[in-house]
Amino acid sequence: MEELRILHTSDVHLGAPFRFLGARGEEQRLALRAALERTVALARDRGCRAILVAGDLFDSAFDARESDVAFAAGCLSGAGPSCRVAILPGSHDCHAPGSVLDRERARFEAGGSVVVLTPDRPVAVFSDLSLAVHGAVSTSPSPAPGALAALAPLPECRYNVCLAHGSVAGAGPPLDAREEPLRLEELAAGFDYVALGHWHSHRCVRVEGPPAHYSGSPEIVARDQRGAGSVVSVTLSPAGALVERVPVGRRRIRRVSIDCTGLGSTEELVKKIAAAAKPEPDLIVELELAGYVGMDAAIDADAAAAALAGSYFSVRLAGDGPSREILRDELLAVPQDTVAGRFARIMLREIDAAGGAERSIREEALQIGMQILRGRNPV
Repeated sequence: MEELRILHTSDVHLGAPFRFLGARGEEQRLALRAALERTVALARDRGCRAILVAGDLFDSAFDARESDVAFAAGCLSGAGPSCRVAILPGSHDCHAPGSVLDRERARFEAGGSVVVLTPDRPVAVFSDLSLAVHGAVSTSPSPAPGALAALAPLPECRYNVCLAHGSVAGAGPPLDAREEPLRLEELAAGFDYVALGHWHSHRCVRVEGPPAHYSGSPEIVARDQRGAGSVVSVTLSPAGALVERVPVGRRRIRRVSIDCTGLGSTEELVKKIAAAAKPEPDLIVELELAGYVGMDAAIDADAAAAALAGSYFSVRLAGDGPSREILRDELLAVPQDTVAGRFARIMLREIDAAGGAERSIREEALQIGMQILRGRNPV
């Protein structure tokens, strides 16, 4: 066998709560299952001989739902006897006594084609493929120090791949001081590919010696994700590893910033948002409102988001904008012997004395109060 084709995925997070999606959270939980099904189908269609799951198949090590466990076991076994599956515990589903990958290991391995890597069995050898899959297996949410240094390729196997779950030192933003990083330089020579998990967006962190990639989540898991929705197809040969990112996800997140300056109504805001982000049933919109709106503007951002809910999978307001434009000359022109005039002057003094978030709250209170005093409904 000169060439060996494998598929690399990670961070499926079956059972994730999706609180940020509200009532549509259950739909996205089902979307995670659909993404795993598409991953397995892609492996069959491409003639892959192995699927590598680089951690966090489940969102929780101890609270995984029975329905998710049964689904995952059946789905991965469905890859067929000619396609082997290796599962590495991750940070969310780390291997510990009583964890999902500990107590359900026999169920996953019942068909003979799936192997769960454990601290006692960190290497899976598929002799008919001349493939050894090595795992940096962790019993806690963070890799152990020197996790990669403990791995060594097997010379009797033509191909050796490494599975690891964690943040690679020096390959991204600064790490949390409590997080133990993975150090690729500690990995012994002789590996053909490093399948990484933990980062939810696809990223190549090393091109060769050997190639190391994060597959990213196959479907959106968190609202701050960019670059999720894919798996990695790897073709191993004596010439090296050919790596291809392949999309499998359905949903995507887009952050949309709207300048509200000059807008006077919620209806105008809705039209501007729809023009900026073409309505799509699978698009999750993170809506950021900026700019300044006048004292007479009757804009309700929550109402605008609700009006657009049917045009996208989800619309969520991010941030506190837009800011209210406080026209002092106009306010001070209101006769001070009127209720409105006295209210305006009191609130202007309160605003001048406040700062930060408190100032924004008082500016909003001034805007709403003036509209009420003028006989308008501010919402």
